[in-house]
Amino acid sequence: MHDLELFRMLLQPHFLFNSLNNLYALSVQQSEKTSDAIAGLSELLEKVVEYSRMEMIPLHKEVELIRDFIELEKIWLGETRFCMDFHIHGSLEDVTVPPLVLYTFVENCFKHGVRKCPGNGWVTLHLECREGKLWFITRNSVPGTCDNQVETGNRNGLGLDAVRQVLEDMYPCSYKLITRQKGSVFALDLRIDLPVSRDG
Repeated sequence: MHDLELFRMLLQPHFLFNSLNNLYALSVQQSEKTSDAIAGLSELLEKVVEYSRMEMIPLHKEVELIRDFIELEKIWLGETRFCMDFHIHGSLEDVTVPPLVLYTFVENCFKHGVRKCPGNGWVTLHLECREGKLWFITRNSVPGTCDNQVETGNRNGLGLDAVRQVLEDMYPCSYKLITRQKGSVFALDLRIDLPVSRDG
């Protein structure tokens, strides 16, 4: 699958570059948490490499990856540097998704938002599965006061563009992705109409 392979090629360097920058910042500060960050990064990278080779993964594995990433961000930034809320509703059982798609949205919440709002950043994530649909909603703080209402969004970054291509490839006419910025809040809303199980 051409677009999916492109996404995989783009994501791993994107992930490594961001993580190594964070690790460098910790080492410059001579933080006692540097060793914990290296261990956490190693485990996360192992999962990213493994999952990126798959076409689909169980949704609960994607959620675990996101939680691991958030724990790393707590080390990078310090737990008191941002507020985090992650809500899950419905059953994740028997739901599969393209790997690293939801993860990339979360990574962008930090890269383009929280890390640029030192001391007062925040992220809210809402994941829900019900009635054959998946909703993933993110809200995060961003610097600036620009109002921008765009259906597909115009946030820079090859990672997000590649995600859109994957969604188009995997869920043609069966998903909707809306991004928008209003004031100091960036919002993303994704809805996917999940394929009906052949056993159902």
